[in-house]
Amino acid sequence: MKLGFIILAHQDLHRTEQLARFLAKNDCPVTLHIDLNVSEKEMGGLKKSLNHLDNVTFSKREKCGWGQFSIVQATLNAAETLLEHHPDLTHVFLASGSCLPARPIKQLKAFLDRHRGIDFIESCSIKDEKWVKDGLDKERFTLFFPLSWRKHRFAFDRLVDMQRLFRIKRSVPEDISPHMGSQWWCLTAQTLRKIIEDPKRQENDHYFSKCWIPDESYFQSLARAHSDHIRPTSLTFATFDSQGKPFLFYDDHLEHLPKTGAFFIRKAWPGAQKLYRELLKVNRKNFPLSKANEMAFNKIFDDANEKRNFGGEGRFLQGRYPHDSAKQSGVFYKNYGIFTGLGDLFQDFPLCVEKVKGINVFGNIFARKHFTFKKKILLAKGNLTANARLRNTNPKSYLSNFLWSQKTDKNIGIAFDATDMQKIMPIITSDSRANFVVVKEAWLISIANSNSKFKGKLMRAQVLQARERRYLKALAKGKHAGCTVYTLDEALKSPALVLQTALHSLDVDAKTRPIAIPKLADISKLDALVRKLSKNGVSLTYKPIKKKKKTLESVSEAVSRPYVVK
Repeated sequence: MKLGFIILAHQDLHRTEQLARFLAKNDCPVTLHIDLNVSEKEMGGLKKSLNHLDNVTFSKREKCGWGQFSIVQATLNAAETLLEHHPDLTHVFLASGSCLPARPIKQLKAFLDRHRGIDFIESCSIKDEKWVKDGLDKERFTLFFPLSWRKHRFAFDRLVDMQRLFRIKRSVPEDISPHMGSQWWCLTAQTLRKIIEDPKRQENDHYFSKCWIPDESYFQSLARAHSDHIRPTSLTFATFDSQGKPFLFYDDHLEHLPKTGAFFIRKAWPGAQKLYRELLKVNRKNFPLSKANEMAFNKIFDDANEKRNFGGEGRFLQGRYPHDSAKQSGVFYKNYGIFTGLGDLFQDFPLCVEKVKGINVFGNIFARKHFTFKKKILLAKGNLTANARLRNTNPKSYLSNFLWSQKTDKNIGIAFDATDMQKIMPIITSDSRANFVVVKEAWLISIANSNSKFKGKLMRAQVLQARERRYLKALAKGKHAGCTVYTLDEALKSPALVLQTALHSLDVDAKTRPIAIPKLADISKLDALVRKLSKNGVSLTYKPIKKKKKTLESVSEAVSRPYVVK
């Protein structure tokens, strides 16, 4: 068997030269079509670098436009030149200047020799299969497309709408069965000659010149008319994202190439030095096709496409929230802490844990009106300002930006209480990265120490209690990373345990040095407030100590002694 190559190129000609030289040295005749948009200087340089190779030729150049017949014409020109100079060819492989061999050329030749007379071209019938992921399919063959979609997009869309409105419909020639598939094929020389020398060639070319993206239908349809042995698959792996742009191969894809069942890949990033160096080696080892795993290989790109469309965990695409449409939640790439009630329990929380190794805790960034990030800092990294109005416009975006702006080796925690803006509550309670430590009814301490009259304290207690119940209910149903709830009684009896739980919720294995427990908030007025609230119908889990005032003060002093958290 004798294998020849057609290469279509329009940029990065230094990489095209490498590929052509590699194929020529592997006894594969090559015909290059270089887009007419390429300057004469670049074209001259390419010819000069390859003119010593007898089996490399150049075809008549066309000015190619995306989605237009000029690409098909360029392929036909190159095919005619290749077959004219090398009439002994048995197979012709169509590749681009950005393609690279995934397997050695000798392995490809052996494969084709075992499958003599078979044309490898992805060719899917528009009647039976849905090949196009998004966009026009059947209308590609029945409407007129005289304009460039890229250059005249508005006019292109209006022309399509107009043809639909007036029910304009072209008839498909009798001998043509519309098929679509990948542009990259490997045909037998016999089939390719039949397409080129078809008596109806002029009629076929005229029909397809008005089709949409004919490079995905011209050879795919005509091969069906001239071949009895078609295997509808491409020997070149090429896949596209949701916007129709091809995925690029980089150096880190090299280790995955044995998984593909294809012999070529498209398209390689021109800066992938390792990829070009390794894949264009003369004496490469075979990748046995028996060990190929197409599903695993395709999954790499399927996952990339999924992330591109819907985002990854804690990662957002510009201008939209993929998690919302995907019914996911998350604002950060790793676990973070949410501490409720610790600011009421301890004085100067979170400053008390500022020096703990590997942990960075911030205050109530969702305070209703005025707040600071830490130590009266009003501006975080990335010019994120402590502006409640800005934050309330999109709390989810604000939290995501804040956490990402603090991305370091440290684990991050923030305070969130019933007094804060509650719009963020459904988001964090369903976030699989959020870890919660809650001191239930800790807001009673702040109310007890406020200067408000009792009527105001009563209303405040009722509001905060209702919010806390909704919060705890959401936590009970939420898919968060974890949640520990302490009653106020438990917290006052073992404040060191609460603080330790909070620190360990950020990093279970963190080796934090011992720290003195911060001073507790003043609880001297707490029991009196709770008794009064209970008499006015507020049911609380915290039970005041039935002792004299003097004893109560001694208890307050006792729990204020410094503890050591290890």
